[in-house]
Amino acid sequence: MLRRTFLTLAVWTISVIAAVPAGALEDFAFVHITDVHVEPHLLRTGPPGPVRGHESIQWIVREAVGPQDAPGLEPAWPAPAFGLVTGDLTEYGVIDDTWSVFEKTFAPLPYPLHVTPGNHDNTWVAMYDVMRQRHGGENYSFDQFGCHFVCLCSASPQEPVPSLDAKTRAWLRKDLARTAPGTPILMALHHPPDSGELATPAEYDTFIDLLRDYNVVLVLYGHGHAVQHKNMDGIDGIMGGSTYGKNAGYGLVSVQDNKLRVAYRYQHRPGKDGEKPGGPGWRTLLEKPLATSTPERLFKIASPAEDSHSADGQLTLSIETAKPVRAVVRIDGRDVQTLDIEPPGSQTTKLDVAKLTPGAHLLSVHATAKDGRTDIRTRTFLTTAETAAARWRQEFPAAFKAAPVVVGDRVIVAGTDGVVTALQRDSGRRVWSFASGAEILGTPAWTGEKLVFGSGDGKVYALDHAGKPAWVFDTDMPVYGAPLIDNGTAIIGDNGGRLHALDLRDGKPRWTFKRADYAIECQPCHWGDLIVFGAWDGHLYAVGRQDGQLAWKVPGPKSSDGKGVRYYAPADCGPGAIGDSLFVCDRGYLLGTYSRDGAYGGQMAKGVSGIAVDEPSGTVFARSNADKVYRFSADGSTVWEASVPAGRFPIPPTLRGESVYVCSNQGRLSVLDATGGHIRWSYQATPGFYVMAPVTVDDSGTCYVAGMDGSVTAVRQVGKQRSEAARGS
Repeated sequence: MLRRTFLTLAVWTISVIAAVPAGALEDFAFVHITDVHVEPHLLRTGPPGPVRGHESIQWIVREAVGPQDAPGLEPAWPAPAFGLVTGDLTEYGVIDDTWSVFEKTFAPLPYPLHVTPGNHDNTWVAMYDVMRQRHGGENYSFDQFGCHFVCLCSASPQEPVPSLDAKTRAWLRKDLARTAPGTPILMALHHPPDSGELATPAEYDTFIDLLRDYNVVLVLYGHGHAVQHKNMDGIDGIMGGSTYGKNAGYGLVSVQDNKLRVAYRYQHRPGKDGEKPGGPGWRTLLEKPLATSTPERLFKIASPAEDSHSADGQLTLSIETAKPVRAVVRIDGRDVQTLDIEPPGSQTTKLDVAKLTPGAHLLSVHATAKDGRTDIRTRTFLTTAETAAARWRQEFPAAFKAAPVVVGDRVIVAGTDGVVTALQRDSGRRVWSFASGAEILGTPAWTGEKLVFGSGDGKVYALDHAGKPAWVFDTDMPVYGAPLIDNGTAIIGDNGGRLHALDLRDGKPRWTFKRADYAIECQPCHWGDLIVFGAWDGHLYAVGRQDGQLAWKVPGPKSSDGKGVRYYAPADCGPGAIGDSLFVCDRGYLLGTYSRDGAYGGQMAKGVSGIAVDEPSGTVFARSNADKVYRFSADGSTVWEASVPAGRFPIPPTLRGESVYVCSNQGRLSVLDATGGHIRWSYQATPGFYVMAPVTVDDSGTCYVAGMDGSVTAVRQVGKQRSEAARGS
């Protein structure tokens, strides 16, 4: 059985934590641990060796117990009641017995640990199923000592770039709304909210705007392996080091006598001015009164309302404030105006938005009071133009990594909440929905009769046109692969490294390939009598189309140099074939070719993040992490290149008729002429939030773009496109 093993140790249970009524503040302390990076343990390799930094971890589990003799407080700080571990628990996610290794490593601690995933935990073999079994989900909260503790997942599904996506935000809004007013809230997540890896400014500004309506007294995080304090527009944040390296140690958070204190204990104090590191030592990071009421907002935006439309090139902004503030107005992160506002009442101004790309945009107002306090308010607004227009826009409480699927007069979307929804193509009206047991990450496939997809609940589903299950196959592992429909068979990979060939009639297995060392996420391709796919172990596999028997296994393009094999695996964008040549791109952003016997033909291009192979025309369309789109011929020569927003996500361009469709990392849809590469038209599908799903195009030319912000937009060209230079964007 490939199902992961979970230890049933009393130290890990969280049932002992009961809700405490708001206002009943008690003295307490807890430990903050982050960035452990336990190496994977594969079953075939025998017993696991020592974990990274095992000597430091042994020191932590020995020292981070009992009353803590930290500086600045007498008597000693209270004994920790629990621990928060803010991500990168593992190096490559949870495969085989990796999670058991993590649990055993920290089992000596006499208190429960509450964990949240980091990017290392969620990229190669995402650990959502671990979080469900351990904490009920990747986002969860608990109440203790009169405070509310929130654990968020900032790690994107099967993607190293972080996101505070629609599913996380929907959960957070509901959770905070249930919290008694004024309750001190302490939050833990892996990534710093001000990290440049997020889809800034959209994610940071809107996240801080959300938090400022509540009494968030502290945000704990990791990721940077540093020990530091930051003030994020009025919210204190602490980065908590690591369990190995020069900053090995643990953080301690204490509340005593209504004072909040945070300190970090190094195993070896960093040396100054070239001195050698010393012995254990404490560093005070934060000390402040513990607020028991929600801090006052400095201002509010009276207009525009959320999702307002601007059809005349003007946006009316009205700001109300009770205190003098200086307000910096930004659109999509660019300063457009500065206002000095004196109360009482409001100040109204007109913003010129005529030159913006049609679509969704972010309005942010950053205000500073005379006493130095700051605040952020945000609004999403939409612009229209003669060139492109949205037919409809729907918003969901989940993010989308799977592309929409057109089925007759409907378009079907599958979200990270596990819900499949059928929408009317012409209106976006919801027709039916079906809930699987967990996140859906791979794009479903329509067979002409059934919609086939995998789910994080370990099952492969086939739904009929009415959204009713025709059959369900249980793989016993999360299924994040995108299915290939091949001659009456659905071929799909799972997180245990297996590839399943299922009969479309009844879902029964025709064959199963066992196995790659890590998850199989990409859509396989058929190539003559072979099925070819990449896996997160860095290898490319070819198996028999009829029996699933291994024909060959070779390193991916970047993995061929033997460096960073798993980091740079050919695992997420599926390969494609033209004649006797196979085209493969990987996370090292190399595009390479292979012959039918698996021999590597060499590098074709650098900087390639996703490809779409069009066999009839002998063409490879490529998306670049340098904001370019290419058309290559099968021999590797460049037919054209176009400079348009693209990005690093492994999303294949979409070819439909005479056009190529590419959506950038942050939501800019560009439609290019397939013959010459010039831009036909463009549209801003999200206000800067990430888009990780391919674009879908129907026979009328309508594009469907699904974003990590939970938006699904149906948009099409309505007139001739002005040039980028004329539009000023």
